[in-house]
Amino acid sequence: MPEIHGLKYDESDMALFHAKLSFHSTIEERIASGDSNLSSIADAQSKLIRRWDMLKCMEKEMADKGKSLDPAERKQLAQYQWRYKHLEELARGQASGHKG
Repeated sequence: MPEIHGLKYDESDMALFHAKLSFHSTIEERIASGDSNLSSIADAQSKLIRRWDMLKCMEKEMADKGKSLDPAERKQLAQYQWRYKHLEELARGQASGHKG
């Protein structure tokens, strides 16, 4: 994707942004559902987003110093993204299973 006016598109940043948006738009409904599975998924997603966000902040701080994350930390970022997506798919399956 082209960079516009010095802005850099970072796929990982966008994935985290979408995860936060998705989480905040569904958390209340999932907790209020009374479904313990949905509540557990929401709790796991909350913890995952916090860790993911911390690692992204660390990545940005290191980039400001001309450094980068080590390969294991970069792999961890990808794992957070995959795990969040997987949890979201489970939650959507749970939610649709209780409707109707």
